[in-house]
Amino acid sequence: MPIYDIRCRDVARLVASGMIDAWRIREKIHSLYPGLRTGGSWTRNVLLKWNPFVNVEAGKVKLTSLGKALTSLPGSIGTPLTEEEKAFILGVMMLDPKQRLVVSELIATGSSREKNKWFVARTKACLRALGTI
Repeated sequence: MPIYDIRCRDVARLVASGMIDAWRIREKIHSLYPGLRTGGSWTRNVLLKWNPFVNVEAGKVKLTSLGKALTSLPGSIGTPLTEEEKAFILGVMMLDPKQRLVVSELIATGSSREKNKWFVARTKACLRALGTI
Protein backbone atom coordinates (compact mmCIF):
# COMPACT_ATOMS: atom_id res chain seq x y z
CA MET A 1 0.00 0.00 0.00
CA PRO A 2 1.41 3.44 -0.89
CA ILE A 3 2.31 6.05 1.69
CA TYR A 4 0.47 9.33 1.11
CA ASP A 5 1.55 11.17 4.26
CA ILE A 6 4.64 10.79 6.41
CA ARG A 7 2.53 11.57 9.49
CA CYS A 8 1.48 7.92 9.28
CA ARG A 9 4.62 7.46 11.33
CA ASP A 10 3.08 9.44 14.20
CA VAL A 11 -0.03 7.26 14.14
CA ALA A 12 2.13 4.13 14.36
CA ARG A 13 4.09 5.60 17.27
CA LEU A 14 0.84 6.48 19.08
CA VAL A 15 -0.35 2.89 18.70
CA ALA A 16 3.03 1.58 19.89
CA SER A 17 2.70 3.77 22.99
CA GLY A 18 -0.53 1.96 23.91
CA MET A 19 -3.18 4.17 22.35
CA ILE A 20 -5.48 1.87 20.37
CA ASP A 21 -8.81 3.70 20.18
CA ALA A 22 -9.16 5.20 16.67
CA TRP A 23 -11.08 8.28 17.86
CA ARG A 24 -8.52 9.10 20.57
CA ILE A 25 -5.73 8.73 18.01
CA ARG A 26 -7.56 11.15 15.70
CA GLU A 27 -7.90 13.63 18.60
CA LYS A 28 -4.18 13.35 19.40
CA ILE A 29 -3.24 13.83 15.74
CA HIS A 30 -5.44 16.94 15.67
CA SER A 31 -3.64 18.30 18.74
CA LEU A 32 -0.26 17.67 17.08
CA TYR A 33 -1.37 19.00 13.69
CA PRO A 34 -4.25 21.48 14.21
CA GLY A 35 -4.83 21.70 10.45
CA LEU A 36 -6.07 18.11 10.47
CA ARG A 37 -9.64 17.83 11.70
CA THR A 38 -10.41 15.08 14.20
CA GLY A 39 -13.43 13.96 12.16
CA GLY A 40 -11.90 14.80 8.80
CA SER A 41 -11.51 12.38 5.95
CA TRP A 42 -7.73 12.94 5.77
CA THR A 43 -7.26 11.77 9.33
CA ARG A 44 -9.81 8.99 8.98
CA ASN A 45 -8.68 7.66 5.59
CA VAL A 46 -5.08 8.62 4.84
CA LEU A 47 -3.66 8.40 8.35
CA LEU A 48 -5.69 5.44 9.62
CA LYS A 49 -7.40 3.45 6.87
CA TRP A 50 -4.66 3.68 4.20
CA ASN A 51 -1.73 3.72 6.62
CA PRO A 52 0.53 0.71 5.90
CA PHE A 53 1.80 0.77 9.50
CA VAL A 54 -1.57 0.13 11.19
CA ASN A 55 -4.81 -1.85 10.80
CA VAL A 56 -8.14 -0.58 12.09
CA GLU A 57 -10.81 -3.10 13.08
CA ALA A 58 -13.97 -2.17 14.97
CA GLY A 59 -12.46 1.16 16.04
CA LYS A 60 -9.35 -0.46 17.50
CA VAL A 61 -5.97 0.21 15.91
CA LYS A 62 -3.14 -2.34 15.82
CA LEU A 63 0.35 -2.20 14.37
CA THR A 64 1.14 -4.16 11.22
CA SER A 65 4.51 -5.88 10.90
CA LEU A 66 5.75 -2.77 9.06
CA GLY A 67 4.47 -0.63 11.93
CA LYS A 68 6.30 -2.77 14.47
CA ALA A 69 9.50 -2.43 12.48
CA LEU A 70 9.09 1.35 12.14
CA THR A 71 8.40 1.91 15.81
CA SER A 72 11.51 -0.06 16.76
CA LEU A 73 13.61 2.65 15.09
CA PRO A 74 14.78 5.80 16.90
CA GLY A 75 12.26 8.65 16.72
CA SER A 76 9.30 10.14 18.55
CA ILE A 77 5.83 11.51 17.92
CA GLY A 78 5.57 14.97 16.37
CA THR A 79 9.32 15.47 15.91
CA PRO A 80 11.27 15.67 12.66
CA LEU A 81 11.95 12.30 11.10
CA THR A 82 15.18 10.59 12.05
CA GLU A 83 17.53 9.39 9.31
CA GLU A 84 16.52 5.82 10.12
CA GLU A 85 12.82 6.65 9.75
CA LYS A 86 13.47 8.45 6.47
CA ALA A 87 15.30 5.44 5.02
CA PHE A 88 12.61 3.04 6.26
CA ILE A 89 9.70 5.10 4.89
CA LEU A 90 11.42 5.51 1.52
CA GLY A 91 11.90 1.74 1.44
CA VAL A 92 8.22 1.20 2.20
CA MET A 93 7.30 3.60 -0.60
CA MET A 94 9.36 1.45 -2.97
CA LEU A 95 7.40 -1.70 -2.04
CA ASP A 96 4.35 -0.64 -4.07
CA PRO A 97 5.04 -1.08 -7.82
CA LYS A 98 2.99 1.95 -8.87
CA GLN A 99 4.53 4.21 -6.24
CA ARG A 100 8.00 2.84 -6.99
CA LEU A 101 7.66 3.99 -10.60
CA VAL A 102 6.45 7.46 -9.57
CA VAL A 103 9.22 7.79 -6.95
CA SER A 104 11.83 6.80 -9.53
CA GLU A 105 10.49 9.26 -12.10
CA LEU A 106 10.28 12.10 -9.57
CA ILE A 107 13.83 11.52 -8.35
CA ALA A 108 15.25 11.17 -11.86
CA THR A 109 13.34 13.89 -13.71
CA GLY A 110 11.25 15.86 -11.21
CA SER A 111 8.00 14.83 -12.90
CA SER A 112 5.98 11.69 -13.57
CA ARG A 113 3.95 10.32 -16.46
CA GLU A 114 1.40 8.87 -14.00
CA LYS A 115 -2.09 10.09 -14.93
CA ASN A 116 -3.33 10.32 -11.33
CA LYS A 117 -2.02 13.78 -10.44
CA TRP A 118 -3.20 13.54 -6.81
CA PHE A 119 -1.12 10.39 -6.39
CA VAL A 120 1.92 12.12 -7.90
CA ALA A 121 1.43 15.22 -5.75
CA ARG A 122 1.16 13.16 -2.54
CA THR A 123 4.20 11.08 -3.46
CA LYS A 124 6.14 14.26 -4.23
CA ALA A 125 5.10 15.76 -0.87
CA CYS A 126 6.36 12.66 0.93
CA LEU A 127 9.65 12.74 -0.95
CA ARG A 128 10.10 16.41 -0.05
CA ALA A 129 9.39 15.67 3.61
CA LEU A 130 11.96 12.88 3.46
CA GLY A 131 14.51 15.28 1.96
CA THR A 132 14.86 13.13 -1.14
CA ILE A 133 13.87 15.81 -3.67
